[in-house]
Amino acid sequence: MITISEAKKILDDSLPEPVREDISLSEAAGRVLYTDLHALEPSPRYTNSAMDGFAVRWADIEPASRGIACQLALLGESQAGIPFDGTVGTGQAVRISTGAKLPDGADAVVPIEECTASGNELNIEIAHKPKQNIRFEGEEFTPDTRLIHKNVVLNPVHIALLASQGIRTVPVYRPARVAIIVTGTELVPYDAQPKPWQIRDSNGIMLTEAVLAGNGAIATLQRVGDDYEDTVRAAQTAAEQADIVIFSGGVSVGPHDLVKKAAAECGFERLFWRVRQRPGKPLFVAQKDSKLLFGLPGNPVSAYMCFLFYVTPVLRYLAGHGKDIRKVSGVMNTELVNKLTRAQMYRVMMRDGENGIREVIPIARQGSHMLTSVSDANGFILLEVGQALKKGDKVEVIPFS
Repeated sequence: MITISEAKKILDDSLPEPVREDISLSEAAGRVLYTDLHALEPSPRYTNSAMDGFAVRWADIEPASRGIACQLALLGESQAGIPFDGTVGTGQAVRISTGAKLPDGADAVVPIEECTASGNELNIEIAHKPKQNIRFEGEEFTPDTRLIHKNVVLNPVHIALLASQGIRTVPVYRPARVAIIVTGTELVPYDAQPKPWQIRDSNGIMLTEAVLAGNGAIATLQRVGDDYEDTVRAAQTAAEQADIVIFSGGVSVGPHDLVKKAAAECGFERLFWRVRQRPGKPLFVAQKDSKLLFGLPGNPVSAYMCFLFYVTPVLRYLAGHGKDIRKVSGVMNTELVNKLTRAQMYRVMMRDGENGIREVIPIARQGSHMLTSVSDANGFILLEVGQALKKGDKVEVIPFS
């Protein structure tokens, strides 16, 4: 039996490399960028007006900056999407809209509220500076400028930026494809009526939702009885279809615990089996080439806690989110001592206390067969062998969500 830290190190040293996939821009929000992305075009794409007004030559309106009114002849209009077809010459002006292309010859824009137009004549009494109220081509960025760094989680604004560049596909980290196999002859679908000696399968749907919450993708979900040949076939099929295979149950020491032997027959080599922890002592992990196999205990709490602590970080790493497990700080509201010879993943409830300090309250029920020990909690603390916490001690909590 190995310690939690030893198990985590073995797993970290065995992680497969993340995989890239190119997806449609419309599907990219929330995904992690695999490589840097660079501009294809300048922004703005063309020199344009920053406001509604008149495009002019600064040489013609410079006297207005000294209080001398200027009169110009209006030639026409440059509208957003319909540029003026011509050149602004000496003593001339063109009406222009915000975002409209600046006509050739013009080098300033006078706001509509700072001048008076009558027929084809424009009277200007105020001017501020050369190149006023103009957005110049490329002033935001030029082609080849890095727009978004790799490993960024793409949000709607990133998507808009890429759309403005005409980028249609985006390189992102591909979510790990996960095959879930729930073992146990006693199990029936959760929506079926079990016989007195049967139980409903809650692990299948729980692990499915946990995979999705952990940034993975479901390849297959199947249930097998305690039959060796069926278990081997399930493992072989899963290994062909998925990057990660997850078994629920069948990893302890009983005569019907077949997963370890079946995994070996399918070419998986054991990384470790049994961890000095509660819950989840029988955890089994194996590897075949770049594929990982997790044998989780059959008890639902043990399965979920092992998934959260060992599998979720792998899924997040392969999806581009890094290896770190998210933790939040809190303060114990009571004493807690680990008197076992194994580390404990002790389920707790966090709530806001006085002065905004987060209180950490241990859950009374901690049995690995009691789903309420998880449903009534919102996180857990890792309590080492012999560790004693006092009321008021600061602790790190791993949240469930």
